[in-house]
Amino acid sequence: MKLNRRDFLIGGLVAVVAGGAIWWGQHPRFHYLPGPTEEFVAQFAAPPAADSPAVRRELDDLLAIQRARTPSQVAAAQADKRKDVARFYAALGLDPAHAPDLPKLHRFTDNAESDIGPYVRAVKDKFRRLRPYEIEPNLKPCIDDVKGDLSYPSGHATYGYLMGDLLSELVPERRVVLMKRAEEYARQRAVCGVHFDSDLAAGKHGAQLLFDEMHASPDYRRDALSASVELREALGLAPRPPRPY
Repeated sequence: MKLNRRDFLIGGLVAVVAGGAIWWGQHPRFHYLPGPTEEFVAQFAAPPAADSPAVRRELDDLLAIQRARTPSQVAAAQADKRKDVARFYAALGLDPAHAPDLPKLHRFTDNAESDIGPYVRAVKDKFRRLRPYEIEPNLKPCIDDVKGDLSYPSGHATYGYLMGDLLSELVPERRVVLMKRAEEYARQRAVCGVHFDSDLAAGKHGAQLLFDEMHASPDYRRDALSASVELREALGLAPRPPRPY
């Protein structure tokens, strides 16, 4: 079959569009972070080996948590599966059942959550640590959304501590309560038996690195200011811009 010039042009356009779609799928759009993850990954030490005494101690701690956890603790941990700033409303001083509409805050925190995913994934892929229950069969997770996923660092802990820092920057008056909530949010992953304590510590470390890195972005500073004005008004607080950088 003979192809004319128009056919070649259409075929070329389709190839370009398809190639662009593949590139876009492989390279997510970042809002506040630069994108390359190598430097971030290099700042993590390897977790303890699966057969090490340190891991055995961590597993025994998780078994003790499992024996002691109550139905209400399990329910709270399951509720914290959601990566949503609304999980921090009570710590902000908002009533979660009657919360105001906060679109700027949600856009800001959703952008941050989207950005950190590839960074956490890059560390997970480097160390490929198994989940605790894959090593200790007596552990019975109380959530089921982590099968086949890797353990180190905890993405939930990274998100929780990042939210604690972001929200504390917007409402520094609530920092103590917010950071306590961030720790609780991270700890839920141990309550459910799906993360080692060292995973949670690595998540906290990563959150601080990412939080500091975000401040280099003008888009971050713009959106933080916008979210701050909206949130502080909802809380009945006077305007107070986030810290300058």
